[in-house]
Amino acid sequence: MNGEFLDGHDNCIICGRNNPFSLGLKFQPVSGIGGNGGNAVEAAFTGGPHLQGYEGILHGGVISAVLDSAMAHCLLVQDIKAVTGDLRVRFLHAIPCTSKVIIRAWLTCAVSTLYELKAEARVDGKLVARAKAKFMQKEGVK
Repeated sequence: MNGEFLDGHDNCIICGRNNPFSLGLKFQPVSGIGGNGGNAVEAAFTGGPHLQGYEGILHGGVISAVLDSAMAHCLLVQDIKAVTGDLRVRFLHAIPCTSKVIIRAWLTCAVSTLYELKAEARVDGKLVARAKAKFMQKEGVK
């Protein structure tokens, strides 16, 4: 994926280049995360007041969407196109809406066309949210 863009994601709200409302995240493959070798991705973003829920706090839906997108990209860098079937997010700490957030995701299990992944969000090294999800490989997903 390194620098090249993924077909079908140019209008994505999280990573899309052609979406004026996109957060513009650029997920990069990384290794040494989740104990799985190289099946992981990482991105960083800084929110802003336009992404807050409660005063000064990043909206939970935004962080959920970013974690979901990280897991999808973790599959995409392995040339797997799949959709979210189940997503569970655990918020551990409030995230100030102007914080730089590091997002990581990694594959934990793959059986046939079903994939399990985990993701996390960190601010200044502190774990602030985590997620796990099941994705299903689908025909026709671009």
